[in-house]
Amino acid sequence: MRAPIAWRWLGRRAYESALAVQEACWRARCAGGQDTCIAVEHPPTITLGKRATRSELRVSDALLAARGIACVASERGGWATYHGPGQLVLYPIVALAARGFGVASFVCTLEQIMIELAAEAGVVARRDPRGHGVWTEHGKLGAVGIRVRDGVSLHGLALNVTTDLDAFALIRPCGVTGLPVTSLAAEGVRPVSVARLLPAAEAIARRALAAAPPFGVEAPPLDADLPRSASLVRSQPAPRAGSMAEAGI
Repeated sequence: MRAPIAWRWLGRRAYESALAVQEACWRARCAGGQDTCIAVEHPPTITLGKRATRSELRVSDALLAARGIACVASERGGWATYHGPGQLVLYPIVALAARGFGVASFVCTLEQIMIELAAEAGVVARRDPRGHGVWTEHGKLGAVGIRVRDGVSLHGLALNVTTDLDAFALIRPCGVTGLPVTSLAAEGVRPVSVARLLPAAEAIARRALAAAPPFGVEAPPLDADLPRSASLVRSQPAPRAGSMAEAGI
């Protein structure tokens, strides 16, 4: 029987500080410790994934600094994204092969967590051929960006709950200018907050991450001809020890 997923809520935590917690959990898992799902809310931060450059920013560093928005390079897959108050971020630190995941099925699981969380709030979210993440008819509701190092995942998902959507105009989100974004609040959910979603997030994440399920849903094919927003990975087994993989949008 597989050990349960540990759950850690960090509250509102700077990106670099939460990354240090991820790295500590990753080292512990590589040493035989427990799989852990970290939940956190970040202060205003733009992260640049492995495929992003400073050209993804649509404003100057000086303007970002004046608005109190950090800009951080990240080893996760994908392009640029925004994190901030009102966004629920989950970082599952999971040994993929031990739970039957490949990279593609793990990304699909992270999407499923967001779809189920949105449903808890009464919002219908879905996958979309434009790339990974989850969407409503009004735009992209949640993003996925991961890194797999020595078979253990880092980074994860970000679901817009009451996020300041205007902040996405500061970047080319997911590598696409003018990409529509939405949040649970923008979808009309009242009342809603990260704190209100946490119990459901914990329950759904623990169950979904426990083992790779045979998904009966239609997901975008990982080798589809998608726009530049998609930096996807072909279906494959979990990386071997000493190897790395990434996926994100």
